[in-house]
Amino acid sequence: MKTFTYDIGIKATGKTDDDVNIVQFGNGYAQRQKKGLAPKLEHWQASRVDTKAKIDEIKAFLDAHTVTAFWWRVTSDEPLRKYIAKDVTRSPQGGSDWSLTWTMQQVLA
Repeated sequence: MKTFTYDIGIKATGKTDDDVNIVQFGNGYAQRQKKGLAPKLEHWQASRVDTKAKIDEIKAFLDAHTVTAFWWRVTSDEPLRKYIAKDVTRSPQGGSDWSLTWTMQQVLA
């Protein structure tokens, strides 16, 4: 399995989805139960502006990993986790600069 080693920029934002079943009862009571083995998975919105050659290189990596997972870590002190790429978009920014935006969705397998 390959590792994503590119810089994702300082404006990347992460979100954790809580995957739980909630049964609401009367008087404000609720029962919660987690779904599956990992009810908390991360999604990261990332972007990068660079030359077309570098953007094409990153896009090729992401396009190859929309089904097959890759390793990535948010910061150097966190463990590697498995992700897939979603919603990959690129656009020219003028001159030699191009923009690439994508979502990294954490997966278990």
